[in-house]
Amino acid sequence: MRLFKLAFISALFFALLITGISLFIPSKVVISKAINIGAPRDSIKNKLSNIETWKQWYPGFDTLPIAATQQTNGRWTAAKVNTIAIQLTTQTDSMVTAEFSMNGKRPIINNWRIVSYPHTDSVTVQWSMNFNMKWYPWEKFSSLLLETRYAPQMEKGLSNLKATLEK
Repeated sequence: MRLFKLAFISALFFALLITGISLFIPSKVVISKAINIGAPRDSIKNKLSNIETWKQWYPGFDTLPIAATQQTNGRWTAAKVNTIAIQLTTQTDSMVTAEFSMNGKRPIINNWRIVSYPHTDSVTVQWSMNFNMKWYPWEKFSSLLLETRYAPQMEKGLSNLKATLEK
């Protein structure tokens, strides 16, 4: 009986300790990458604001089955890729925002900000991914690995976008 009590108290203490440590990890994680592209702003915005053209630059979209679920002015503004629903939520001169949702999980918000500076020959495209985690310790600790998982994919996507537009 004593051994059982000791094991129970130890497990409870360990769970509280892990939960306490996880409270110091932020629940909102933003991963951001940027690249300079020598192409007009409008060309960049056209590639970003039409999900159909993502096949040309977004890593993995060239091999996945993509089905349009909503079209506006001949552009795909919503699509389904396997079990992931993609919805373009914001399209302005300087920003395109897409929401990636999967089976009732919290959506991942992707922002592409297009920034041009006077007297330069290129435009900066900044891609950021926003993750909102719950307070659960396993979610918070898993957020520490998001950078290693998504950053290389984002860099490859921006490089593909640059190569496509600078042809």
